[in-house]
Amino acid sequence: MKLTFTPAATERLQKFLGDDVKMVLDFDDGVGPFSDEANCTLALSFNLLFVNKDADLSEFGAKIDSNLGEIYAKPYSTDQMDEEMTIDVNEKYLRYSLSGRRGELDPALGIKKVA
Repeated sequence: MKLTFTPAATERLQKFLGDDVKMVLDFDDGVGPFSDEANCTLALSFNLLFVNKDADLSEFGAKIDSNLGEIYAKPYSTDQMDEEMTIDVNEKYLRYSLSGRRGELDPALGIKKVA
């Protein structure tokens, strides 16, 4: 599996990256340390998290290659994704999206820095 950040998304997310940070693509299903509650609708919801490199990521056993480095995910969440995924940003509305060959998986991808 490969995730590509577009140049626009890469530019906007650079401020979150560093040697002391790991990236997590968290499926917001109410499970895990970063998921507050499951989404009550049938819509899928993901958050791209920037966490401390020492954070416990034992629930995030899937690793996704990307052009910005390795991304951790819940193993079962990758079932929702295509082999090639993209994160882009709508510059007008500053809204990030997660999409694949079959279309948009999450049109309002959350971006969070977790200390």
